[in-house]
Amino acid sequence: MVGASGVDARSEVLTSNGRIDMVMEFEDKIYIIEFKCDQSPEAAIRQIREKGYDRKFRQSGKKLILLGVNFSTEKRNVDKWVAAPA
Repeated sequence: MVGASGVDARSEVLTSNGRIDMVMEFEDKIYIIEFKCDQSPEAAIRQIREKGYDRKFRQSGKKLILLGVNFSTEKRNVDKWVAAPA
């Protein structure tokens, strides 16, 4: 469902290979987001690629952006994030 901001944000998006933590779909682009805790954001990107989470969005014609986000339990906040093209 598209919110007032014009963004369709969905969590726990089911695929045949697992669940995408979050998908944010804009008019011209789609963010595929994987969250990690006390790991590397690169590990999150690797999981998106290995599980093919972007496959179901490739026919959309929109720019696909993979986003890996790591939360630190020590800092109790986002520690690091990485964006990569699909």
